[in-house]
Amino acid sequence: MWVYARQRRVSRADLAEMVETSLMSAGVMILIIAASGAFGVALQATEIGSVIERTFVGQRPRRERAPAWSSIPRVRVASLIKLAQGSSTVAMITTAAMLAAMLPASGLPFHTVYVATAIASGSLVGTWMNDSGFWLFSKMGGVTEIETLKSWTPVLAIVGVTAM
Repeated sequence: MWVYARQRRVSRADLAEMVETSLMSAGVMILIIAASGAFGVALQATEIGSVIERTFVGQRPRRERAPAWSSIPRVRVASLIKLAQGSSTVAMITTAAMLAAMLPASGLPFHTVYVATAIASGSLVGTWMNDSGFWLFSKMGGVTEIETLKSWTPVLAIVGVTAM
């Protein structure tokens, strides 16, 4: 700030106004991103992943080979985790870890890139007010929360479902 003030020859009042404006817009985003990350850590600490895994796996033995299409509902786990805690990154990592634990010993009947793509696309679906990307789009785009819900959320849902 000292170099900026010296080079641009701005007054203290102008510098204070610039800093205040910057902190007001960035501060809200940083707060929301930090809260989302904390919520994600709390979800991981509760070990909700194992509960979701048991729900989707059921009683099927681990070594039994399932048809390729049967893993599609499991990949939707990424969307559920994203809706619950807001982070696409946490949703992808958690889902990948859960699916890795459920893989049959003989391997997949298809390439792993398909699973990675499905997990990534599933993590796009379900963006709303607990997602840092939602707030980034809203604040940087200068639109209201309602406008973001009407525009950003459906666009990412279409992208995620199409990719899946």
